[in-house]
Amino acid sequence: MKMVEGVWHRPWEVTMEVRRIQILKDGLEVAIVHTLREGNKLADFMANIVFSFAGTDSICYNDFQDLPSEAKTILNMDKNQIPNLRIRKFQNGDFAQD
Repeated sequence: MKMVEGVWHRPWEVTMEVRRIQILKDGLEVAIVHTLREGNKLADFMANIVFSFAGTDSICYNDFQDLPSEAKTILNMDKNQIPNLRIRKFQNGDFAQD
């Protein structure tokens, strides 16, 4: 979000993608908003799947039943408005909820 808005310096590796987003966004009423990691859980999961299959045939999910079970779980939790909580375990064994 901050890179697209020009607030943060963007690394050269993503310069073309960020510029493409800026061009697409010009002349449109577009709002780019920050999403917490918990709200982006499905996108992160699917991105990891894509990276794990890099260089192989394409991956295609045509309907809900084709999705991996973890993706279905994440979608169902979101549909049922069950919050995703980030829980960290400290070295001393205690837990903390962010």
